[in-house]
Amino acid sequence: MTDFTELRRDSLARHLRKHLAGEVRFDVGSRRLYSTDASIYQIEPLGVILPKSAEDIVAAVQITAEMHVPITPRGGGTSLSGQSIGPGVVLDCSKYLNDVLDIDPIARTARVQPGVVLDAFNRALAPYNLLFGPEVSTSSRANLGGMMGNNSAGSRSIVYGKTIDHVRRLEVVLGDGSRASFGSVTPAEWDRRAEQRTLEGGIYRQVGEIVRRNREEIRRRFPRILRRVSGYNLDVIADGMDDNAVGLHQLLVGSEGTLAIVTEAELGLVAKPKARGLLVPQFSSLAAAMDAVAACLEYKPSAVEVMDHYLLELTAGNLALRETMKAIRGRPQAVLMVEFQGDEEKEVADRVEKLRRRLEGVNGLTASVPALDPSVRDPLWDLRKAGMPLLYGMRGDRKPVTFVEDCAVAPERLPEFIARFRETLRRHGTDGAFYGHASVGCLHIRPLMNLKDPDDVARMRRIAADVTDLVLEYGGSLSGEHGDGLARSEWNEKMFGPTVYQAFREVKAAFDPDGLLNPGKIVDAPRMTENLRYGPHYRPTELPVVFNYDKQEGFVRSVEMCNGNGACRKTQGGTMCPSFRATLDERDSTRGRANALRLAISGEQPLREMRSKWVRDIFDLCLMCKACKAECPSNVDVAKLKAEWLELIYQGRPRPLSHLLAAGLPTINRLGSPFSPLVNWLQNQRPLRWLLEKTAGIDRRRSLPSLHAGHFRRWFARHKPDAAAGRIGRVLLMDDCFTTYNEPAVGRAAVRVLERAGYAVELTNLHCCGRPALSKGFLRATRSLVQSQAPALARRVADGTPILGLEPSCLLTLSDEWTELAPGPDVQRIAAAAHLADGWLAKQVQEGRCALRLRPLEEKCVLHGHCHQKALVGVGGTAAALRLVPGLDVTVLDVGCCGMAGSFGYEKEHYDLSVKIAGLALLPALASVPESAVVAPGTSCRHQIKDLAGRRAHHPLEMLAAQLTPIGITTSTPSPPFR
Repeated sequence: MTDFTELRRDSLARHLRKHLAGEVRFDVGSRRLYSTDASIYQIEPLGVILPKSAEDIVAAVQITAEMHVPITPRGGGTSLSGQSIGPGVVLDCSKYLNDVLDIDPIARTARVQPGVVLDAFNRALAPYNLLFGPEVSTSSRANLGGMMGNNSAGSRSIVYGKTIDHVRRLEVVLGDGSRASFGSVTPAEWDRRAEQRTLEGGIYRQVGEIVRRNREEIRRRFPRILRRVSGYNLDVIADGMDDNAVGLHQLLVGSEGTLAIVTEAELGLVAKPKARGLLVPQFSSLAAAMDAVAACLEYKPSAVEVMDHYLLELTAGNLALRETMKAIRGRPQAVLMVEFQGDEEKEVADRVEKLRRRLEGVNGLTASVPALDPSVRDPLWDLRKAGMPLLYGMRGDRKPVTFVEDCAVAPERLPEFIARFRETLRRHGTDGAFYGHASVGCLHIRPLMNLKDPDDVARMRRIAADVTDLVLEYGGSLSGEHGDGLARSEWNEKMFGPTVYQAFREVKAAFDPDGLLNPGKIVDAPRMTENLRYGPHYRPTELPVVFNYDKQEGFVRSVEMCNGNGACRKTQGGTMCPSFRATLDERDSTRGRANALRLAISGEQPLREMRSKWVRDIFDLCLMCKACKAECPSNVDVAKLKAEWLELIYQGRPRPLSHLLAAGLPTINRLGSPFSPLVNWLQNQRPLRWLLEKTAGIDRRRSLPSLHAGHFRRWFARHKPDAAAGRIGRVLLMDDCFTTYNEPAVGRAAVRVLERAGYAVELTNLHCCGRPALSKGFLRATRSLVQSQAPALARRVADGTPILGLEPSCLLTLSDEWTELAPGPDVQRIAAAAHLADGWLAKQVQEGRCALRLRPLEEKCVLHGHCHQKALVGVGGTAAALRLVPGLDVTVLDVGCCGMAGSFGYEKEHYDLSVKIAGLALLPALASVPESAVVAPGTSCRHQIKDLAGRRAHHPLEMLAAQLTPIGITTSTPSPPFR
């Protein structure tokens, strides 16, 4: 394409901004963020467009065509083959074009825009007991437009087929900017349209002629298997012409945005199954698992998925999935997940049991675990969906690479094919990770390679050449669902032969005469080893970091763990990523931040690049919630990386006042506490609020936490212990800065409960855990703080005494950041001793180590967990503590982040986003339960709930303390409602 100067780039941007209502971004940050997707490739575009309407797409295509600039449509950016990156303009439809326009439950159809996410679509269909059949593993962020471009299929394709089987009509923009509507037509209608003297008419004429001329070769060269998405769907058009029911929409599905750009689609829907169940057979070898697939298929399952030992081992180390691994017995080398669905639970359970009995005694079977309860079944299914990004969590530069990961053959030939595939890999000196859709003969096999090594790049090409030979031998397809893209398009002539390949080129020319729609995909592709994200050219810089990165084998590799899978773009379930959920903007995703850091450290001047405006803007809205540490399948910990980034960019440079105030919070609280009446009065005065906003950036709309002269430590020094204290043992209570000075009532409640349970309470008396300083990246200062306090604290817990915390962010700092700032025996001992007080106490009661007499409370309460708590230890312990209260009905909210995030929600530049995040799920959830008590372990969460919902949220130990049976009372009478 034309080598654009900055002047011509600016001219293109000006033209686009003049004619589009959507966003036009040609800044360096946007160009770099959109240079990658979930593939191994990287191509920086000229700019990015975020259209707001079909008219925007029309204008964008017309303007780019006039200036001879390629345009690449993009959805969630989850392409594994490089389909959604390109050298011209990237058209991101995910932010604004994401509406479900209409649902017709009678006809079982729906009209959608291309940016609708699959999970969101199915949520909209749920009230009608309908769903969209294809279910891909990236359903939480995959856009329907991308699924159509890719002809996606997913786990249940043995029942529902591929996306092409559910597309009824497509509204599109053609390469010249004209609009067209494609659906099934009769032969007469096809001929009528072919008479038009327009681009659309020419398409009908030429495609009809191409298919008729090449019909026999198409039938000979296209594999007749369940899963084939490579090339253009000329076989479907040929079959349709024979059946007098054909439409060009069938050609567009799977065309990867190379023929037209979809603006709207009419999709067919299916009935939602009333019951589902899983059987999880486990095997001593992958070969044994493959041999068992045929027996599984006899029982008509809706899916048969396979996972090998690589995936299972990495799952065991994933914080969010670790609990799920309890269903896996021992250390199998492979497991199958056989799913059944039906109209009745008993029917499904019977089929699961019949298969379980059928597999008894099968060679290599080590266990067979039914999973019928949704609480067990659904996490197991999620484990399979996490496959590819989990694999990228492998330590070191040798990773499972996506380039021959999508081969498909007939299911009955799969065991032999897999054995031959593994032989091929071993012949080339490597192995691979094997998982995928055994039910339809499509396995995702990822050879282990280091693409930073030129020898491995050459080896990758040799493996691909051998695998294409193997696939042809077995009558299969090089792609069963992931498409061609940059990874496989080069091989299409070999796979389909020169005649059919030339037909592909003619189809491309008919739709797109100038070759500007996503060029280089399917036909006329570059070599598969070009445009690599990592390659011999890649030279990242190791920087003088403070955190320990031994688990990831260095800071650089910690950054590189992001493979672009886009799990951080989900908008429901869990917490990751709060800022993206509020803005739906790529730069505000975990992926965007990890990408920005990787691009910065691989530049010629990494520190200068890290200090640049585009990198600062990308990190600015990170709340450091730690959700990505647990929920990112690759375990990318952006909270840790942001803290390191802040430390690096401010080395030898002055800090903003807001940073200094946040880090100095312990000292400010301690000095201000004696004057709390005056301080509390002053901070509510409008002139001071205005001054704080102007000088320190604290938004005047945000209330400030009150100080208490009678702070917790002062009260504790004077209080008389309960008569039961010390009867069982001793605990150290972490008197964090927030509990001590801002909410001493929480500390008093904790002491009452712990002493009544029989424990003598001592305070840790730490100056500070370092949490406020960490939030602004004062890593060296925090490390000194840890090193000065850890030895004495470690001695106090050497006898097994636990450290119990009330504020999750502070307590979990001891077990998380302390271990990575100052690793060593003292800190490890402290981390092992650190527990959240409520969860620890619940466990002691449940295991019979202590008793706690509590009055009944016939009331409902909702529990909102702290983000750090949810990421690192979960809220199960807190819920268990609340359920110690007889009669208390506890509901754990799944509403993500509250949006406060410590100092983040106080800052003027972040206040509006903080409020928006709370409004996504938390505030509506609270509004729906006006009569329920609200419980939140985190002080930031309680503050946000008070400010925005006008309701008091209680600490869980306050709830327990209020229900303690008074001393001397032997009968338990219900207490009044807790408000």
